[in-house]
Amino acid sequence: MENSEQRQFKNAIDFSNLLVNESKINFQELLDLLVDFRKTYDREKEKLPYHINIIDELNADENAHSRIFAQLLRYEKNNKYPFLEKFLQDVCDFNVSVEKPTVKKVDSCGRIDIPIFDKQYVVVIENKVTDKALDQNKKNGGQLARYIETINNNYSRNLEDIFVVYTPKYTREPSDECWINKDGFSYKDGFKDRFCSISYRDVIYPWLKDEILSDIDEKNVYLRSAVEQYVDHLEGEIMFNLRNKEMNMELQRFIKEKLGINEVEPDIALKIVSEKLQEMDNAKVQLKSLQNEILNEIDEKYFSRCYTELKELNLNVVRKIDSYPDYHPKSVGVKLRNNIIIWLGESYNDGFFCQVNKNDSKENFSQKINQIFKQVFKEGENIEEQKEPTYHICAYIDNRENALICLKEFCEKISETLR
Repeated sequence: MENSEQRQFKNAIDFSNLLVNESKINFQELLDLLVDFRKTYDREKEKLPYHINIIDELNADENAHSRIFAQLLRYEKNNKYPFLEKFLQDVCDFNVSVEKPTVKKVDSCGRIDIPIFDKQYVVVIENKVTDKALDQNKKNGGQLARYIETINNNYSRNLEDIFVVYTPKYTREPSDECWINKDGFSYKDGFKDRFCSISYRDVIYPWLKDEILSDIDEKNVYLRSAVEQYVDHLEGEIMFNLRNKEMNMELQRFIKEKLGINEVEPDIALKIVSEKLQEMDNAKVQLKSLQNEILNEIDEKYFSRCYTELKELNLNVVRKIDSYPDYHPKSVGVKLRNNIIIWLGESYNDGFFCQVNKNDSKENFSQKINQIFKQVFKEGENIEEQKEPTYHICAYIDNRENALICLKEFCEKISETLR
């Protein structure tokens, strides 16, 4: 005969199995809904006129958005910069005058997305318009703190002359850690009057569409076409899904019918929709976990292949970088002479990068090594140097295959130099 503890254990197991079975049923119902939704979506999409957007086709990332926006801010007419002036004064509400501005190259000045220099001030624009754009807080300080100190120290601008603009996809503030430098000091309070967070969807997109586009003469064909394309891109499915309103209405009619909420009270409809959203969130968590497993498997194969190919070149290759254990196993390194190590790593925020360290000294590399590094990686504005805790120079690379090619080339050239 079962005792009370055995019954409790059995009841717990039965309840757990019941929850698992219910989750399976809910997940199957969700999959069926998505299958039918996809059919409706495809049918409605076929009704739409042929549509092409160059920016959509080029898969614009954060840097592409920054380049487009920076180019618009550079627009000059009659020795004036009307878009830049409107953006800083009307959108950002900064009390500044636009006199002799220079909108510098995107991702320059210590990898600032859009640095704007004028006689009396500097504006730092940190672009977070894409879903993948996370706040980048490293051991050498939060992202905004690093940018502020770059302008303050490297360009001899006073702190009170620096303005910071944060442009997330949806309305939000940067994390507190963004403002904290490597010594633990926060710039947040000191910049409260020279900082603004501006949502791309809620502020920048309608500003471009309703004010900037209407202000461009139709004879200015290329500028007007560029803004129209950019606005259309922001309205698309990739960004804010504001394009094709009739199609969206039809899809919502389909969802209402499938969930049976056409003729129910709003509070009941809200409960049903909320429950379905929760089911989708639960499914998304599992899919995300599965995606991470697959990505980790891809990364492991990639770095294992890197290790093998570098070993075939008779190089002293390692899979674990002692100075940066957090990157293991997403890294591979080559130990060269004179205590120099070059390694390829992948970070969640910056993607792929190659970094060369001199582990026994805080002194700079020889001019020849610096020159070879910059020649090989050819992305001068994406190269950064740092002296703490040991001297290193780093380059960020978009493509993993290009990263390996550059790593091999650097090892070959530097080995010849160190002989």
